[in-house]
Amino acid sequence: MTDTPSSFFDNNPQDSSCSNAFGKLGEMDKKWILHPFTPIREWEQDHPMIITGGKGARIFDDQGHSYLDGTSSLWVNLLGHRHPAIDKAIREQLEKIAHSTFLGLTHEGGIRLAEELGKRAPGNLRRVFYSDNGSTSVEIALKLAYLLRKQTHPGASRFFSLERAYHGDTLGAVGVGGIDRFHSPFYPLVHTSLKAPAPDCFQCPLGLSRDQCSIDCAEEGIRIIRRHRDELAGVILEPRLQAAGGMIVWPEGYLSRVARACVEEGIPLILDEVATGFGRTGALFACELEGVVPDFLCAGKGLTGGYLPLAVTLFSEETYQRLKEDPGIFYHGHSYTANPLGVAAARATLRALDEGEFIAGIPAKREVFFNLERELDRFPFVGNIRSLGLIFAFDIFSDSLKKIPADRQTMTRIEHRAQSLGLIIRPLMNTLYLIPPLSVLEDELTLMGEILLESLREFSPERFAKSGKMG
Repeated sequence: MTDTPSSFFDNNPQDSSCSNAFGKLGEMDKKWILHPFTPIREWEQDHPMIITGGKGARIFDDQGHSYLDGTSSLWVNLLGHRHPAIDKAIREQLEKIAHSTFLGLTHEGGIRLAEELGKRAPGNLRRVFYSDNGSTSVEIALKLAYLLRKQTHPGASRFFSLERAYHGDTLGAVGVGGIDRFHSPFYPLVHTSLKAPAPDCFQCPLGLSRDQCSIDCAEEGIRIIRRHRDELAGVILEPRLQAAGGMIVWPEGYLSRVARACVEEGIPLILDEVATGFGRTGALFACELEGVVPDFLCAGKGLTGGYLPLAVTLFSEETYQRLKEDPGIFYHGHSYTANPLGVAAARATLRALDEGEFIAGIPAKREVFFNLERELDRFPFVGNIRSLGLIFAFDIFSDSLKKIPADRQTMTRIEHRAQSLGLIIRPLMNTLYLIPPLSVLEDELTLMGEILLESLREFSPERFAKSGKMG
């Protein structure tokens, strides 16, 4: 562990007049803005961190400090901030046109990106519908699945999803969501889905241990699907990882079993890869880890390298032909569909993924996670350590039996301590996690782990064991 806090910061100097200006900006923020997923009263009392720049795996604030971006700026920054190739692609596109509608018109970038995605997507997913964020890509998939299914089952209008699922905040996505603290205020506005328990081996919904079961939770979900097959318009899942639901890493085989049941029953399968797509799980798309090809695949976040809002819903040529006949026109669209700047960023991101060792380099970087896990095992109040690809998570408990989750105040204290040492994290309830950019260097990833360990020690030194440096 590095001894001095200054080692956690790269200097990003601001003069005093700049600091004063940013101080005024903080007050203006509190006066004019409502922030997403942020406790309002706490925000009004805090000094806002104002971000002024970024480079690689680091972001800079108005006080001249830099921080390791442990969440990839909410899971979107794929290849690091200010990636030269993406910067260049956006600048070049600005010399042509910044935006043109995709309703009844088209443009070269949108055409070429669709071809490039189709060639990389699993199986026969060759058709693309563009939108602007993950939630809208899910809305599109829900609507298209409904249109498809009603051709053979006119009364089918419900969806199957999982408890603790998160598919976005638009109302259709809320209907298939399963995180009550996010979604329950809006349930009166939506058509809620049929739900099965999440496949969480740490909190097994069936009361089993992993060495006792044969992924019995999959059979529980399949029973619900078969029982309600005639009323189901589709099944929607987050493959292999329920991110916002608590970084739930699924047991291998759950996805393929449920997917097989969907095929047998002829029910469209939607896979929400907004968080898992473009390499974070160790494959370009998480569904490829189990050889599953859905009817609809939703992707966003990392698609543009985290630069601009752009999302896609992918489906097959067969689906396209069926929709062409009935209804013949899809009444859904967005003002910024296939925005040329976003498309340029996405194409540059795909090229960078092809040319670099970002996904191929994940196994070596995972050695850092294995070292971190060994250190965390010494903390009696840490449990449920798990990882997938370049995603690492663990839970904090208020008792050594790991039965009582740590409260929000505790998690906030740990978050603030990590931030003071130079690491941006954002807990999910009692879960701490790292989702760094794929471009993160091994020493940067090691430093992220060391800061997490130091944050835990300093949070409660009388409880937590002392241990040495990672590795």
